[in-house]
Amino acid sequence: MSGSWETAEPRSRWTEPERLLAIASALLLVANLLLIVAVFLNFTGGSDLWNAGKTVWVALGIDLLGAALMGWVFVVIADQGGARSSKYRKAAGVSLLLWVLVTAFWRFALPTLAGTDFQDLFLVLSTARGGVPAWVTRNADYIQQILGLWIFSAALFLGAHVVIVLDHRETARDDWVFGLPVYAWVLASGVSLAATVSIALSLGSVLAGGSLAENFNLSLVAKIIVAPNIFISGYASSLQLGREMSRVRARISSG
Repeated sequence: MSGSWETAEPRSRWTEPERLLAIASALLLVANLLLIVAVFLNFTGGSDLWNAGKTVWVALGIDLLGAALMGWVFVVIADQGGARSSKYRKAAGVSLLLWVLVTAFWRFALPTLAGTDFQDLFLVLSTARGGVPAWVTRNADYIQQILGLWIFSAALFLGAHVVIVLDHRETARDDWVFGLPVYAWVLASGVSLAATVSIALSLGSVLAGGSLAENFNLSLVAKIIVAPNIFISGYASSLQLGREMSRVRARISSG
């Protein structure tokens, strides 16, 4: 496939960008599957050993690792394309790595400062009737920052994938990057961003003493069911691509 392989420096098999792509795709695929499983467990109740809440926490950890690896893939292959493609790949990789840092901060650090965790905070705001608890009001600044950074990180994630599309348009057909499911990724990221904005603004309204928006449940469905299903399709495709290209690299190296 890509002619850059013949001149590339030898890499450990486990640090090949193609293999890292497969690993990152597998992690992100599992993370999105777990979000859908969490919805199912929320209705069935789960068990004492495992429930929807634990499933969500595992998913929220796995997707950070998967996105970090995906970002690193684009950083590693930046020097394999033309000048413009190299800029796009570096921008995409850095954006995904920045997304990991920002997301980890608002998911874990800020809720801890507010004396809660993101799941409990979400449940409190989404089920509040006639006002929020006093501890929520006391930590309103932290919570507003959480909601704002949630929107920012969703926009950053979409932006990273838009840049990948731009790189895709610059990529030769014999480069494996051309086979990435870039439009599925952009569609899923766009749906996720739109849903995130709607959900965050609705929760912000509750924090300010208002009520949930009428389309809150629809936005929630888009966020935890529609977007993950599109992501699953895309990551299944990139997982297969990474595995195939890793085998091609192995044959070229052995030849």
